[in-house]
Amino acid sequence: MAIKKRKKRIKIRYEGVKFLTYCFFGLFLILFILINSIKIYNDYQYQKTDEYKIQTMGYSLDEAKDLVKILDDDIREFLLTNPKEDIYYNIINEKYFLKKNYLKYIDYQKTHQSLDLRTIVALVNTHASDGWYNNTYKTDLTKNNLILVNKFYQLEEDYQRDDLVSIPLQYSYSGNKAASEVVEKYIEMHKKVKEELGVTLMVNSSYRPYSDQEEIYKQFKGKGQEYADSYAARPSFSEHQTGLAIDITSITNPTSTAFKNSQEYEWLKENCHKYGFILRYPDGKETITGYSTESWHFRYVGEEVATKIKNENITFDEYYAYYIE
Repeated sequence: MAIKKRKKRIKIRYEGVKFLTYCFFGLFLILFILINSIKIYNDYQYQKTDEYKIQTMGYSLDEAKDLVKILDDDIREFLLTNPKEDIYYNIINEKYFLKKNYLKYIDYQKTHQSLDLRTIVALVNTHASDGWYNNTYKTDLTKNNLILVNKFYQLEEDYQRDDLVSIPLQYSYSGNKAASEVVEKYIEMHKKVKEELGVTLMVNSSYRPYSDQEEIYKQFKGKGQEYADSYAARPSFSEHQTGLAIDITSITNPTSTAFKNSQEYEWLKENCHKYGFILRYPDGKETITGYSTESWHFRYVGEEVATKIKNENITFDEYYAYYIE
């Protein structure tokens, strides 16, 4: 009898273990099916995403994640209908990249493949890729000392600042005016150059109204339109009308050639930012500024902006496009 009872208990235990085993495997199977169903569903949903679709065009996951950040309808269509090219991704890693110009960079590079990406970005951002004077815009006067006037941004014919003051004759040749803050900072800089180098700077040109610029441009135009546009601004496109630009020379080196080779010019290049000035048309930036190098032309933008422009080795056109516009 005891043996029968023991066998019965063993059988019951066996059946219990068997039942629990079936339950375990049943639950495991249900869980496995559930997890895989979720994965399949998630994969299906992921395949609908831009990130996945961009990868199907040959981009890595990391590249796809970066590209998704700049997508709009036009960029999405472009990336999903054009075979991958290195520039399509590399261009977004340029420091001065602007999302709004993405497709313009691509178009411009197709016809200027010899240019590096930084140059392409700079030319497109500053509108230089459009060609001089082809597209023009009204200067935003609310920017005060940071207004942009170049071959694309123009002033009204009758524009004149209301804070113009004469530059004293010990610092300038006769008849020159500039914004009061510009005159103040220039005089500080003038005195520092005199102290350190024993050289006397002089302003030989500063504020010019529209009518004066018109006469200057006509003189250059006598040698042809292209020549004139390389060396002089068209009326209403001149920085001199802003009252923020001054042409500097020195008593010791009064000509442009002599001044460019002078110690005072080297001093100004290295130190003018401390007084809020920048060399407006530097060497090597002609394709961006639209002007041949002008060692004499300095523009006031304030110490903070001037220092940033110097440290980043960019022009005011580039600064404006990336940090202001």
